[in-house]
Amino acid sequence: MKKDIIGQEYSLAFTVQSDMTATLDGTEIHPVCSTVTMVYYAELAARKVIEPFFDTGDQAIGGGINLKHTGMAALGEEIEINARIVSFDGRILVCEIESTANNGEFILCKGTQTQLILQQEIINGLIKKAYARLHS
Repeated sequence: MKKDIIGQEYSLAFTVQSDMTATLDGTEIHPVCSTVTMVYYAELAARKVIEPFFDTGDQAIGGGINLKHTGMAALGEEIEINARIVSFDGRILVCEIESTANNGEFILCKGTQTQLILQQEIINGLIKKAYARLHS
């Protein structure tokens, strides 16, 4: 993974659809964008910001997410999520996440997303161990 990546950013936008509402066990709780949807798009933005900086054999796995979801977004509203790399020690990479509506005027969530940068062969070994537990 290239080292000089602090400050790199990636933004994406999505429109809140009916399948993105706060729904649990098949029952809609609130007709607004769910926290689960915010987490998904935060993860996606954090992944997209790092992909251009992979070296041969590099890959990333999620290491954690910490989002504080403080605002509601209505069906049909456009949401923007921005991921910015704030730290990288050669293995652990942290992105700052912010989600806004109304052209950045209304903050919906803020937090961080952590990724572990590993060689694909190491990840393959971890996946193999996970499946071995299933069959033991």
